[in-house]
Amino acid sequence: MMKILTLFLLLPFIAFSQDWQVLMQEAVKAETAMNDELAFEKYQQVVKLQPASIVALCRSSELASKIGHRHKRKEIQARHYEIARAFAARALKLDPNSAEANFVMSVAMGRLALVSSGKDMISYVKDIKTFADRAVQLAPNDFRGYHVLGKWYYEISHLGIFKRTAVKVFYGEFPEASYSDAINAYEKSRQLNPAFNLNYLELAKVYNQVGQKGKAISLLQTLNNLPVKIQDDIRVKQEGRRLQETISQKLNS
Repeated sequence: MMKILTLFLLLPFIAFSQDWQVLMQEAVKAETAMNDELAFEKYQQVVKLQPASIVALCRSSELASKIGHRHKRKEIQARHYEIARAFAARALKLDPNSAEANFVMSVAMGRLALVSSGKDMISYVKDIKTFADRAVQLAPNDFRGYHVLGKWYYEISHLGIFKRTAVKVFYGEFPEASYSDAINAYEKSRQLNPAFNLNYLELAKVYNQVGQKGKAISLLQTLNNLPVKIQDDIRVKQEGRRLQETISQKLNS
């Protein structure tokens, strides 16, 4: 009788555990099927049931950044990026030494910088580097942190004189960044994961910028032959083909 009563009392907790685990499996399945919107919804449901799940918080953050980036309206983008930052902040509060939490926060900061201006934008730019550096320190074999750093080095090096002056005022001095730093970071990311589509596109942009157009075209050709693994790969490949055509036309003109 006591065993039956104990089992009866435990049933709600067993069902609760199964519920969030099923949702987590469904979220992973949706991501694998390149249905980011459904995956985002499922991960948020997991967070409601398991508020301390760093995995669900981080996946929710990264997907909010990705989905927001696909929208054309700035206000919708900004709303998603704020959500991404909020999820990342919750994960960091649970574990400041989580490489994943630091990575997704660096991504959220990068997205927010794109839709901001003035001091807010410069503050976000500074935070990108802080969180990306920390992510690399905590997980030196994770290609994603190096990719974010590559993007940061490229964008800082690529700033116009007005924005460079604004960044210098905020920092006190202009942060050390060069196209060479960007190349090194992107190449490290490629070494760790040769199948990451976006890295080929961004690395090709840097090589094109520094006049190494042959290397840029070679990278874009490789990109075109890589398999599509995530939803954004379709857009990345399309952009890569356009960039390759532009570079080729300039070489042949």
